[in-house]
Amino acid sequence: MVNIPKIKVDDINIYYEIYGNGVPLIFIMGQSGHVKHFKSSLLFQDFEILIFKKFKTIIFDNRGIGQTDDGDKQYTIKILADDVAGLLDALKFGKVNIIGFSMGGMIAQELIINYPEKVEKVVIGSTHCGRPKYIMPSKEIFSGKSPFQEGVSPEQIIKSQIPLVYNEAFIKTHPDSIESIIQNYISHQVPLEVQRKQINAVLRFKSHRRLKNIQVPTLILHGKQDLLVPPQNAEILADLIPGAKLKLFENSGHGLVTEQAEAVMNAIIDFMGTH
Repeated sequence: MVNIPKIKVDDINIYYEIYGNGVPLIFIMGQSGHVKHFKSSLLFQDFEILIFKKFKTIIFDNRGIGQTDDGDKQYTIKILADDVAGLLDALKFGKVNIIGFSMGGMIAQELIINYPEKVEKVVIGSTHCGRPKYIMPSKEIFSGKSPFQEGVSPEQIIKSQIPLVYNEAFIKTHPDSIESIIQNYISHQVPLEVQRKQINAVLRFKSHRRLKNIQVPTLILHGKQDLLVPPQNAEILADLIPGAKLKLFENSGHGLVTEQAEAVMNAIIDFMGTH
């Protein structure tokens, strides 16, 4: 592993790590995700087996997360994409491949819309293009109070999110994995204020009118049982992004990259190749 802890990008210092060899690949975390969380997860083990052997993989903490500075800017998905572009410039890798799920998929969209010259291919998953095209989740799943408020413990937050992110079958058949996810979240907490700022950035995100301009080869992955981002959103993205490929996973929810890790990784490798 080559590890240079932080690098200056605009108004912040970004923490990142690099693993593996081959074609550069940058993995953009979703909401509340950071390097320590990722490295402690079962997903990291799948990356070690399948991805690091083929790609020089960059993982990093988004603005305000983990060991990356918060800065003074208002959070928008565009600002978070600008951070990634600045990181790529600082690393001087030339064109890279991009993977982004959920909020990371939104950041990836902004990246290929605004900085297509930096990207070879992109994989986005469990994501959408914002309103008014965004197909909202069922009102029933958000019937209670938001967990992202003062006085709510990290354990309460993560336990409230588990049934929204992972499908019922995965939760029942992988209790050890679910417990590991819960403990991992508790051990690597993200400040509530940062989580709120990320959520607000997601709510303001809109890319649908600009997707027609994308020329970067794009693969869209989505779970058919996704409660947070219904799978119709993947079909909308596939219709709006020229030449995009779409692959749906029958037995996955929003957390398809964990629920069907090997199948997802193989789809990514098949699409990106190792040229």
